[in-house]
Amino acid sequence: MSEAFHIRPAEAADIPFLWEMLYASMYTPEGEPPLSRDILSRPEISKYLDGFGRAGDMAFIAVSDKGERLGSVTLRLFDAEHPGYGYVDANTPELGMAILPEHRGKGIGTRLIERAFEELDAAGIPAVSLSVDPRNRAMRLYERFGFTKVGMSGTSVTMKARVHRPDMKGTGVDTTYMESGEQHMSQSVKRLDKEMTKRVQLDYLLHLPEAYESEPEKEWPLILFLHGAGERGNDVELVKVHGIPKIAEQDPAFPFIAVSPQCPEDFFWAMEEDALMALLDDVQHQYRVDPKRVYLTGLSMGGYGSWHLAAMYPGKWAAVVPICGGLEPKYAKQIKDIPIWAFHGAKDDVVPLSESEQIVKALEEIGGNVKFTVYPDANHNSWTETYANKELYAWLLSHSLS
Repeated sequence: MSEAFHIRPAEAADIPFLWEMLYASMYTPEGEPPLSRDILSRPEISKYLDGFGRAGDMAFIAVSDKGERLGSVTLRLFDAEHPGYGYVDANTPELGMAILPEHRGKGIGTRLIERAFEELDAAGIPAVSLSVDPRNRAMRLYERFGFTKVGMSGTSVTMKARVHRPDMKGTGVDTTYMESGEQHMSQSVKRLDKEMTKRVQLDYLLHLPEAYESEPEKEWPLILFLHGAGERGNDVELVKVHGIPKIAEQDPAFPFIAVSPQCPEDFFWAMEEDALMALLDDVQHQYRVDPKRVYLTGLSMGGYGSWHLAAMYPGKWAAVVPICGGLEPKYAKQIKDIPIWAFHGAKDDVVPLSESEQIVKALEEIGGNVKFTVYPDANHNSWTETYANKELYAWLLSHSLS
């Protein structure tokens, strides 16, 4: 007998699964290698789930009768300044959906879209949009629900559908809840309206300068350091391998309060945005931090994270130092006034030099406060030379918020 499944609203505990489904939703043509999971840290991708739970967000999970998550659908509103790939207008949410590969072709996608339409209709939202690669077989499913092409975003098709479909039963859309074919006929439309408190947790290393206790009146500059993908996990000692925590470990007099959190395994810094900002607030509350001299830096995955946090919280940082990372050029206006010194290796075969070049160029074109150092002979490790450079710290300390 086929296994039954049901659709329920997403909960806080489902957020990691939603990130997995975001990755699964990115189409790769047959025969081509899968995309790197690092793509989830890029702001144009991570914005689909960053801080999920804000006003207008909806998500639903398909769950088997054994409790296994099978797939998800998400709905989020964007605006013209920060559009999604399927953006139509500020009042039309963008739909994203993915099913685990082994559960595709079983009616789960149909039921997820039906539930999304039901909830949108109940909320008085008349239309929904999405973005899809024209080679993706899911196009057929979307067309069954009335999605029609309204534009292009790069090589992807932007589609839009009206939500209220009184003729839906005549379109051939399956209303099956059970893979065995059993029909679920007793539904009533309801809405959840609940304020949620999010619990965040991060392990981190804290360095206080050697003179911190002997100078009780002094406020100290702070550096938030974001490590690369190789230091993720649940052993915070790994964070000491590179960068600021390595220097602080070797030099007790290092004249900054250094905060070096560890990103959980399989996560990216963009997924920990709320936790990072909560951590920063907590440290600033507990220790004598100069609020005008809070600096941000990171390498590789942490380089992307540094660009991302700079764009999301531009008024927080006195200066930012992203190393071998990147950011979509469209975010340049948000960080135009932040002093930024970016670094990259010309021979980097992990994060291409172009990742830094494109955002630096966009900043230069609008008069941004940006410096860019390219090491002509460096591969991916462009951070050792950077963090060993005393000029970097003098440059940081030369900047403060007004």
